[in-house]
Amino acid sequence: MSAVDVLIANVDDDEFIVGNDLLHAFGIDVDRQLEMLADRGEDETCGDVIELEADESPVSDIKSSENDIFTAVERLLTRAVENGFPVDKLENLRTIVHAYDVWRLELRDDPPAKVPPMEVRLQEGARPNPDSRWASPVLPVKKSADLMDLRQTTDYRAVNELTDVRAAVMPILSVAMENARGMNHFGLFDFLKGFWQLPLAEQCQEFLSYMTDEKIFTPRRVPQGSSDAAIFFQQTMEKCFASLLYEHLLIWIDHLLLYAADIDTYLVKLGELFSLLNQFGLKLSVKKSSLYQAQVKWCGRVIDGHGIRHDNQRIDSLRAMPYPRTAAELQQFVCAINWMRDSIIDFARQVEPLQHRLDVALAHTKRTKRAAASIEIELEKQEQQAFDDVKEALANAATLDFPDDKATTCLFTDASDVGYAIIITQVMDFDPMKPATEQQHHLTHCTSGTFTGSQCNWTVIEKEAFPIVVACDKLDYLLLRPRPFRMYCDHRNLIHIFAPHESVKKYVKGKLLRWAMKLMNYRYVVEHVPGHSNEWADVISRWAGNHTPTLKRLRMTQAAPAADSQPVPTL
Repeated sequence: MSAVDVLIANVDDDEFIVGNDLLHAFGIDVDRQLEMLADRGEDETCGDVIELEADESPVSDIKSSENDIFTAVERLLTRAVENGFPVDKLENLRTIVHAYDVWRLELRDDPPAKVPPMEVRLQEGARPNPDSRWASPVLPVKKSADLMDLRQTTDYRAVNELTDVRAAVMPILSVAMENARGMNHFGLFDFLKGFWQLPLAEQCQEFLSYMTDEKIFTPRRVPQGSSDAAIFFQQTMEKCFASLLYEHLLIWIDHLLLYAADIDTYLVKLGELFSLLNQFGLKLSVKKSSLYQAQVKWCGRVIDGHGIRHDNQRIDSLRAMPYPRTAAELQQFVCAINWMRDSIIDFARQVEPLQHRLDVALAHTKRTKRAAASIEIELEKQEQQAFDDVKEALANAATLDFPDDKATTCLFTDASDVGYAIIITQVMDFDPMKPATEQQHHLTHCTSGTFTGSQCNWTVIEKEAFPIVVACDKLDYLLLRPRPFRMYCDHRNLIHIFAPHESVKKYVKGKLLRWAMKLMNYRYVVEHVPGHSNEWADVISRWAGNHTPTLKRLRMTQAAPAADSQPVPTL
């Protein structure tokens, strides 16, 4: 590339305008952008093709034969054996994966899946104009640093504003993953252009038309970007695979996780999965699927029969990051580690100096990545120490155990002037006559936070009560179990406020009264530990096995004993 003269303007605005001459010097031709996009390959790694015939779904010229697909599936079988699949069961596996026409290497002109089409309902008063076709602008988006590595998307914001959005929720991954507890055999499967496999209702096709530099195209399949697309796809897949769902299959949009406790059951359920795929006319990507693994990386987490943990490669990448030089680099680091906060002890306190520095840096500008990239920063000594401490905490991130209904759940909370901590464990064989620290704990969740704004002016008892309420509000899927959970706190007065068998006292007013009411749905036992003995390092050391903790139980109150629980004495 030849050298060109560049004018650098030191301005606060996060946008700038360049001319065609400079763009051409960098190899960018705005007038030929769609043409360049259409010339890209069809694989996900290089963007989606948009070589279209009028009113047809985007497909590429078929480059692979049936023999190519057969060879690719055979490679999947080879990798399955390398991943530990029993050789004596290989022919059974081969029979299953070749039994149905469900594999594709690239998008073909296959008929849509045999499912009800997606219908987009407009809000009252919004109607299409019969005299003018609706059209949204096509919007090629970069996928990587490669200049022309683009994905075809469409700007459907105008249509989405007029859409009566479906009332539905996505699965909570942390809850769904509980179903994989004790499973030792896994398979990962990905649909090939999953959204484009589902039909779009004819009366809705005009709404989702999009415009290129040549003409307007009207899709017949579900396009990405519509406000209903993701939840429609999720709901449709859950209906298609209802016989396997949560028993042997997890679904997150177009990602499927098959699992079983033993290899024979796994093969049976794999055959059932492929039969359903064939029944509904759905196609899998050979390049993105794995027939067998002893542990899997799914939705950013590593899952095996022992628990859930974060991907070591992701942790190593974060630990290798140097000190950030711009606000954008710091913002990226803070956002990345926030994804892992549920397995990092004392997360909020450790990351607080970095979050404060980021807030200060972005106080007078937009909080966009582009704006942050123009703000140079240099971490002070205390902030560098916090940066190093967080990376060290990443290295020691705990493996989260699968919640078990047969275990006794324990909730530990603590609060200080500036923040709070929540740790949830479970004990398989809980002995009510032993102190908490003599039990065999398995970590299921940990989180922390800092007090901000008016929270800083709360009384001590309000601050101590807050993490209990947060846990019951946000982590109910861990605390609502067949057995009552055990709550440990170091503020004696909380015993009288939250004790489940005591009536609410007249002096309990305001937020404490509201918070006490929130716990009425739970079955639990409250235990008090003195502040000088409630040392989190000692409790946490039970998982690391560093030394014998010194936590002592002084007083305990209990709810009415459950039918399946042992009576707990008051000490």
